Amino acid sequence: MITEAQRIERRNYIGGSDISIILGLSSYKTPYQLYCEKLGIIETNSEQTQLQYWGNQLEVMIRKEFRKRNRVQIKTPKETISHPFHDFLRGNIDGFIPKWESVFEAKCSHQFMSQHWGESDTDIIPMEYIVQVAFYCSVMNAKSAHIAVLIGGNEYRQFKYTRDLDLEKTIIEAACEFWYAIQNQTPPPPIRQIDLKLMYPRVKPDSTIMINNELKSSLKVLRETRVKMTELEKIENASKFELMKFMKDNDCLVDENNNPLITWKETKRGSRTFLIKGTKDE
Repeated sequence: MITEAQRIERRNYIGGSDISIILGLSSYKTPYQLYCEKLGIIETNSEQTQLQYWGNQLEVMIRKEFRKRNRVQIKTPKETISHPFHDFLRGNIDGFIPKWESVFEAKCSHQFMSQHWGESDTDIIPMEYIVQVAFYCSVMNAKSAHIAVLIGGNEYRQFKYTRDLDLEKTIIEAACEFWYAIQNQTPPPPIRQIDLKLMYPRVKPDSTIMINNELKSSLKVLRETRVKMTELEKIENASKFELMKFMKDNDCLVDENNNPLITWKETKRGSRTFLIKGTKDE
């Protein structure tokens, strides 16, 4: 867990949590957003999400469980650790295991991410975390890294990363290239709509630009997709209506084995929320 002072200081270097963003592996932030944060063009969002808050609170318990299961000591470095050859590459690690000369990382993961983690005591780790601990190993020249994760608040698993020098070389080169781009103020290309909104926050009044042949294809696909989405929404609403009509005042629809399929529960405000079990809207 890092301090607020460390969050502010992060503008001055590339850290482990930046690596997945730089490599385009993050679903939360783009390389262009990170670039703008490092230059102070936009402010870093320091407000913690609920997952981050509870992750920080539970880190102590996860660390304690790892120590108990593996009978090892975990030390917490008091300062940020710098790469031996690149001072702008630094790591704020959760801990270091002297017995194994290994980096230790504690993670909390949502239950919907469970399938992205392998069985405990394997090396099947989500790529965004692999590149993070690989970066730490390179910075510290550690022999390995161990990750302990609590999934869904009640399932503990632990994993080991064994050093992959080719991967680490790729990571360090990408991190250096990104840092030099910051120093030269050469922004990375946009990859999501949020990047374009940041690049062009204001419009030129009464300005026009002529479409080219390549974009005509994109426009055609967009129009066709909008029509399909409208048709699918009508089908969705009709199916939803039939299910609601069948459920009446029952709050759960189950299969033959009494497994929940749909819930239509009443909220505190008196309305009802329709959820299909086993989907992202659950």
